[in-house]
Amino acid sequence: MSVDSTPRAPERKRALSTYEVYLHTEQLFTLQKPEGERLHPDELTFQVVHQTIELWWKMTQQQLDTATNRLRGGQTEEAAWALRRAVSAQSVVAQATRQLEFVSPKDFLSFRGILGNGSGADSPGFRAILRQAPPLWEAFAAALERETISLLDLYQHPWEHATLYQCAEALVDFDELFHLFRAQHLKLAERNLGLGAIGTGGTPMPQLERTLRDLLFPLLWTVRDELLAAVQEQTGATTQSGH
Repeated sequence: MSVDSTPRAPERKRALSTYEVYLHTEQLFTLQKPEGERLHPDELTFQVVHQTIELWWKMTQQQLDTATNRLRGGQTEEAAWALRRAVSAQSVVAQATRQLEFVSPKDFLSFRGILGNGSGADSPGFRAILRQAPPLWEAFAAALERETISLLDLYQHPWEHATLYQCAEALVDFDELFHLFRAQHLKLAERNLGLGAIGTGGTPMPQLERTLRDLLFPLLWTVRDELLAAVQEQTGATTQSGH
């Protein structure tokens, strides 16, 4: 039998669409472990969720930077808009994190070992937000000084400085959602490992719980105490003067 020695033409690679080229989908899909290398199928979920969070936190960092710069430039309306966008992005982060709840504790433990001493606290996005909070607060405090108004005065007369008040409340919203993310992450760890376990970063669960007391903008929370005290003092004085 004769063998056809005619060389075959190489198969043409399918041309990528504009969509694929612009989004770099070929590279994007290589950023997860191949199926044959996964210790468990849910490694894909674990990687995709955390990569998604990092991407949304990258966008969050952009908006927080924008808000900081706009506050420094006296553009409070633009700052408030950027802060609202940063706040909105956190709902996507929270929803992505909930996907990890579908991974059973047993299945998570089947590949936990490959994480080594890795910890969510090592997340570049998480750490960047912690670094961005102080200069953002400084820019907001400077905006208050330019308007010669204290934080307590702002909360006592919010509509006299409406856009600054909107910025303040957007900062509270962001702080609250970031705080809730940390709580969500802790509960997820406890859900998978138990209440007395050591986290993947080597930190005991009770110690991780103490980090939930940390706030990005604590003065925006303590001003509520001051506002309450001022109202109670005024109410008390009014009551006493009526007798």
